Amino acid sequence: MSTEMSTPAAPWTEHRTPEGRPYWYHTIEKRSVWEKPSELKTPRERALEATPWKEYKSGDRSYYVHSVTKQSTWTLPAELKQILDQYPIEGAAPSSAAAPASPLVGGNTQSPAFARSPVASQSPFPAIGQASPNYAARGANVNSPNPMNHRPSAAGPASGSNTPLAASTSSSRHAVAAPAAGPPSAHQTMSGTTEINFKGDKEAAEAAFIQLLADTGVDVDWTWETTMRSIITNPLYKALKTIAERKAAFNKHIDSLRSRRAAESAARWEQLKPEFRQLVDGDERIKGYSSYATARKFLSGTATWKKATSEEEARELVEAVLRDVREAEGLEAETVRKRNREMLMALLKTFEADVLTRWRDAHRTILESQEYVEDAHLSSMDLSDMLAVFEELIKGIERDADAAARKKATARRRKERQNRDAFKALLRGLREEGKIQARSTWGEVFPLLKDDPAFLNALGQPGSTPLDLFFDLVDELDQQLERQTADALQHISKQGHTVEPSTSQADFIAWTAGVDVPRETLDQIYRELVAYLAEEAERKLAEERRKLERKHRHRIEDLRYAFKKVDPPLDLDAPWQDVVARVEQLQEYKDAQKEDARVAEWAWDKFVRRQKEKEREGLDGRKRKEREERGGSHGDKAAGDGEEAAKETAAKRVRRENGDDDSEPEEGQV
Repeated sequence: MSTEMSTPAAPWTEHRTPEGRPYWYHTIEKRSVWEKPSELKTPRERALEATPWKEYKSGDRSYYVHSVTKQSTWTLPAELKQILDQYPIEGAAPSSAAAPASPLVGGNTQSPAFARSPVASQSPFPAIGQASPNYAARGANVNSPNPMNHRPSAAGPASGSNTPLAASTSSSRHAVAAPAAGPPSAHQTMSGTTEINFKGDKEAAEAAFIQLLADTGVDVDWTWETTMRSIITNPLYKALKTIAERKAAFNKHIDSLRSRRAAESAARWEQLKPEFRQLVDGDERIKGYSSYATARKFLSGTATWKKATSEEEARELVEAVLRDVREAEGLEAETVRKRNREMLMALLKTFEADVLTRWRDAHRTILESQEYVEDAHLSSMDLSDMLAVFEELIKGIERDADAAARKKATARRRKERQNRDAFKALLRGLREEGKIQARSTWGEVFPLLKDDPAFLNALGQPGSTPLDLFFDLVDELDQQLERQTADALQHISKQGHTVEPSTSQADFIAWTAGVDVPRETLDQIYRELVAYLAEEAERKLAEERRKLERKHRHRIEDLRYAFKKVDPPLDLDAPWQDVVARVEQLQEYKDAQKEDARVAEWAWDKFVRRQKEKEREGLDGRKRKEREERGGSHGDKAAGDGEEAAKETAAKRVRRENGDDDSEPEEGQV
């Protein structure tokens, strides 16, 4: 597969791989290298190699990268331009200029990534042979584990010919059988002794490794293990130093293949899908719900169908088109359905429907309407959709009714609040006029406001009634009065005075001088204090008398009995002093005086009160008897007796509870 190109004076000979990549063989040391030996380089090449600038290709354009600063530029650097001017192309070595082109096997071209590799002495090395079946068919040794194990024939096409060595099967077999003559093949010369050195140019090394993967035929379904077994014996396997770098380059190559194929598939899909859509739309037998089998049955013989590369591609295209058809039909049906719902809603709104309207009546009205009869789409509307529209209408009516009711309730509450505020203002006015004060009663104030519109409007409303609002105001005034009373009494106490029932108003006003309380309020406080103290003193006296009466009740009962026996009877209307003159000789009187001088007087008071009650009871009895004699019925008599007995029993119970039971004991009863 390699052909000797020239035989310079040095022990190096130049050869080329089937892909046209040159390499050099040392005839004495029996080793081969990818990089051109220094002995063969021209002064121009040596000068370019000495610079830090390296040339790369991007399509048809060249760009230059500084290997130290990593600076890149599209223009030729001045340093390189100076070298090129100093060493023109005519000064190149004869061996390089006269080197004939090696024949290419398979006509492989470099990948875009490889095309950007360095083109000077640091340029990456091309792949040597292929591991794909195609390469074996072109004359590789099928028994060799690696295509590079094939030893090419020394006899090849004429120099400069572009005809592949494996032009025919017979020539391939002849090449394999030919005896070896001349330098060893690329694989044999590089195995174990190849000098692969990219001098730190990782991008070029990666490009060479990826080109090796491409030339080997690595596909997207290859695993890393399978790929490694296929390329591990190739010298370019060591272009990248670590497994991680090689695997990353492998993944990059796989991703590039997938992206390229996906782009190609997408472009093909975009081209074929409209044609298949037109094919499906043109056949009335194919519906949106049709299956792939149905479409295949009717369309597989068409030219458009045959453009699909496989059954699977045809299936995907047809299913995608049918899916689009179903979506379009569904969208159209939804549009018609929406239009029907809108028209039916507009039709229903023309009827006088309310929350009590029944579906049966509405449905009958719809069916009898002219719009429904004349509209083909509307007349074909599903009953469920019609019912849904009717429910939506009723819900809208209910919402409107609820909103109106809420609005009305809000207005009513606002009016009620305004009425209460007006009545409160009326109460405040009466307060400012002094007509409502602390301790005021509703009976005192009612005549003042009973005819006022503010009071009348506040009647019958829910919430606080006028009476509640009045008591709220009075409670507020009572609390204020209590605070003012406490302040006044505290001020009086600090001055060393005490308010008694006998305290005059002038003294009270003088004692409260300097207190932040209005004069009218001080007068009210004085009146209430004096009345309260007098009432409290009277209550205490009554309580003390009741306790004493209970203590001396036996003496009191003895005296009452004695008063009854006095002859002539005592005058119930006589003053106590006159009564004493007549009863002071009684033993019962003397015994009572020994215990307490007031006991006799208390006994007389009870005696007089009881005797007068008996006189009234006797008078009532006589009147009752007279009514009976005038012809009162027996039932009336019984009712009257029951009422009188109830009154008498109630009176006795009250007297007994108060400790004032004046019932006289019978004679002989203690």
